[in-house]
Amino acid sequence: MRAAFSVGSTTDPLGRSLLVEQFRVLRKQVPVLYAVLLIDSISVGLVLPSNVSPWLRFAVPALLLAICMVRLIQWLRLSGVEFTPEHAYRELVRTRVVAIVLNTGFVLWILALFGVVDPELRAPVALLVFMGCVGTAYCLGSFPPASLLTMIIAGTPIATVLLLSGDGMMISLGINLLLLLLLLGRMISTNFRSFVQLVGTHGRLAEEGDRARVAEKTAMAVAERFDRALNNMSQGLCFFDEDQCLIVCNRQYLEIYDLDPDAVHPGMKLNDIVDLRYAVGSAPRMSKEDYLVWRNSSPVITEDSDTTVELTNGRIVRIRHRPMPGNGWVATHEDITEQHRTETALAQAKAAAEQAEASARAAHAHLTNALDVVPEALAIFDKDDQLILWNRRYAELYCISGSALTVGTPFEALIRTGLEAGQYPEAIGREAEWLTERLARHALPRHSHEQRLPGDRWVRIEERRTADGGSIGIRIDITDLKRREASFRLLFEENPLPMWVADANTRQLIAVNGAMCRHYGYPREALLTMIEGQLQCGKADSAESDFELHRTADGEPIQVVIESRPLVYGERAAHVSVAFDVTDRNRAQEKISYLARHDALTELPNRTALDEHLGSAIERARITDSPFAVLCIDLDHFKEINDLFGHAVGDAVLRETSRRLQEVAEGAYVARVGGDEFIGIVDRPPLPGTAELLATRMRTQFERPIEIDGHALKIDLCVGIALYPRDANDAVSLLANADAALYRAKHEGRGAIRLFTSAMDKQLRERRALDHDLRAAVERGELFLEYQPQQHRDGTLKAYEALVRWRHPLRGIIPPGEFIPVAEQSGSIAQIDDWVLMEACREAASWTEPLRIAVNVSAAQFRRENLDAHVRKALRESGLAASRLELEITEGVLIEDIARAKKTMQSLKALGVQIALDDFGTGYSSLSYLEAFPLDRIKIDRSFVMALGQSDRSLAIVRAVIGLAHGLGLPVLAEGIETDAQMSLLLKEGCDEMQGYLIGRPRSLLAAKDDKESRLRAVS
Repeated sequence: MRAAFSVGSTTDPLGRSLLVEQFRVLRKQVPVLYAVLLIDSISVGLVLPSNVSPWLRFAVPALLLAICMVRLIQWLRLSGVEFTPEHAYRELVRTRVVAIVLNTGFVLWILALFGVVDPELRAPVALLVFMGCVGTAYCLGSFPPASLLTMIIAGTPIATVLLLSGDGMMISLGINLLLLLLLLGRMISTNFRSFVQLVGTHGRLAEEGDRARVAEKTAMAVAERFDRALNNMSQGLCFFDEDQCLIVCNRQYLEIYDLDPDAVHPGMKLNDIVDLRYAVGSAPRMSKEDYLVWRNSSPVITEDSDTTVELTNGRIVRIRHRPMPGNGWVATHEDITEQHRTETALAQAKAAAEQAEASARAAHAHLTNALDVVPEALAIFDKDDQLILWNRRYAELYCISGSALTVGTPFEALIRTGLEAGQYPEAIGREAEWLTERLARHALPRHSHEQRLPGDRWVRIEERRTADGGSIGIRIDITDLKRREASFRLLFEENPLPMWVADANTRQLIAVNGAMCRHYGYPREALLTMIEGQLQCGKADSAESDFELHRTADGEPIQVVIESRPLVYGERAAHVSVAFDVTDRNRAQEKISYLARHDALTELPNRTALDEHLGSAIERARITDSPFAVLCIDLDHFKEINDLFGHAVGDAVLRETSRRLQEVAEGAYVARVGGDEFIGIVDRPPLPGTAELLATRMRTQFERPIEIDGHALKIDLCVGIALYPRDANDAVSLLANADAALYRAKHEGRGAIRLFTSAMDKQLRERRALDHDLRAAVERGELFLEYQPQQHRDGTLKAYEALVRWRHPLRGIIPPGEFIPVAEQSGSIAQIDDWVLMEACREAASWTEPLRIAVNVSAAQFRRENLDAHVRKALRESGLAASRLELEITEGVLIEDIARAKKTMQSLKALGVQIALDDFGTGYSSLSYLEAFPLDRIKIDRSFVMALGQSDRSLAIVRAVIGLAHGLGLPVLAEGIETDAQMSLLLKEGCDEMQGYLIGRPRSLLAAKDDKESRLRAVS
């Protein structure tokens, strides 16, 4: 009962639509209602007799009429106003209240009139008022609460009064009025339900149209057309008898087929009507004959059928055919053109909506997949702070509280679930406080903070509020960053190098490590009050320096190389710097640079420094057009000092020599270029007198012996002088000419001083030409070997010594004494040594007898690191047995570096070759050397052999050497035997083997073979 009088609801879509429709209909009907009430009130007032009180006759109606006029004006104002469901709801509530008030007023007025008017007037008055009630209820039919209240308040009391009047006619009238009220109420209810269904259908159509956003405009037009079709829809009806004659048809039938009402009449044949339809273009889309055949077919006539036909004019008609007894039929014709079009549009709209929905779902799926690919965790909350979307990474980070990850979960509930599961280690022990802080951060428009998760994982949370009040949160996994920060802190604090972090803008030190405190000597607190500039103490001397000058706490300057990198420290821009103290390195480099330009033994400039100085001197002389002199200085017989007293004494002599040369030079340039050779440069005029005077003073400096370890060593100098630009205009030629002058001075005797002359230049050119030709002698095949025999004391041939010779294409045979020194000085001796070794082994391997082959090893060859490799190669390629090869090494070579010489000889002995000590007795002749080195034979120098028979001293030396060698178990070979007397003495003293012109001169290979054969025959 209560629902029947309620206004409606604004909460559901149907209720809202119903309110709007009710208000729209009432806006058209209510003005008519009030007009009816005005007329009815005036009619009642006119039929009342004059004896009725004016208050009842005019005052009360006037008041009610005034209310009606006010409401009429209000409704007229609402006729063109846009309204909402809420506005409609308010107006309908107001209408219900006004209906109660007006109906109550009218009822009270009528009941009052019943008491004062004559009984014969009560029926007319009751009928007038009742008709007003019925009209009011009808006008308010779309709004049942007001309509029913009108019938109950206005109609029911009047009918009740008539029933209680006691008059039969009045009672009959009252009963009829009550029945009329019941029928009217039922009709209103039925119409209202249809109205509600209509509104619901309209609402559903509108809802379908809303879903079809892509076809919104089309859907709106379809909804409008469907609304018009629904409100005006009707069916055409026709009856035909068994003769196919028209019995009756309604107006809609004619309108559907565009037939003239005057041309269609009952009794008309179906064929005639079909002709009219074809004539006006409302026939089916087939020929008339085909249509009649189909229409007259038995299944169509005798059976129920529902057929939809498309007419030639474009209309679509649904025909429902129902046969009647006697072969007649009744048919309804419904123009469903608009419905068909509406249904088609709805189907299209629905398809479009479904397609849009599928697209939206696909887009959502794509969005979800895209978010799952994003490496950052993402969570989105709506305006009510409820979770609506998250990605896979978010679920992985918060897997402990994963059970709460459902759509609609409030943010606070999600956090509380994580707290209970131990998701947030930093909240343990302070859960309530932590939750309050977290919710406060979440409520901010935007914020960023770091959060620790189980497993020592860290995330940075970036949250922003959206325009609709929701929020978007991003979680970035910064675990690696945190670990790098921890590593950085560890590396920073424990690094042995000084490190600091400074503000990028103010350069204020904001962090320092322990190494910096120790290295700079400041306490940490003092450093943190300083800026980087306070560490510096000026600039480096050179603009090209790669270091800065810093000062420690005790004022000591240090050289540091600074490496800086930008970083963010404590949320502010900074840079971290590391200081490499290069003070010791630079000092070492300076020392190395000094050593690279100075002789380590004497600390005089070396050849490198000399080349630079000489180049500068030449450049300066060219500019100033002033000459200068180059002095090439060499110590006389310095080699004997090394051989006799050892290298330690020799080094001391060189140091003292350097000191004396610098002392007497008085500012002139002095350099040591190697061994006992020095270079001086003097540019004081007049030249060459100044140069000769300086050379003389240098010689004078050495008139006093040099005392070393109790030895008074007498040293003299030879000096060669060349002038610039008189003798040469470039550094190489100038030094070469000075060397040529020195070479002449050394040949002329001790203590000589010579100026360069053109004759020396000629000798120098000849020497250079010889050196040039010698470098290509091996390739051109100009070198050859001669072999000198070595025999046993019993006359048996034991070996040959290979001696190299040079057959110059222009100068003929050049003796070894001339080209060997040149080869040693130029460095080509190594090539010659390799060729001699290989050639001697190859020739010896071709001999039929297993004789030894003796090969001299030069000092340069012995000093080579890979001498054993060369010997091994020669033996392997020639096929010579190692035991047949004897290497002759001079004593002077051995004593240069005893340890190295011993190692070299041991590697040679490991190959199986024999080693002979050549020229024994002319050098140091140390017995310890004989015992230390793995020797197989000792050769007595020819100088002692040639003096045999002429000097008892030589015989004593020979006898001592033979006795010493035999005492060590070594055989002795004497070389240089030229007379029978020498042979006899050597045999008498027990010499084991002999070599010399008496035995055989050095000869070519063929001559050596012939001589061997003759010697073998002589022995036999």
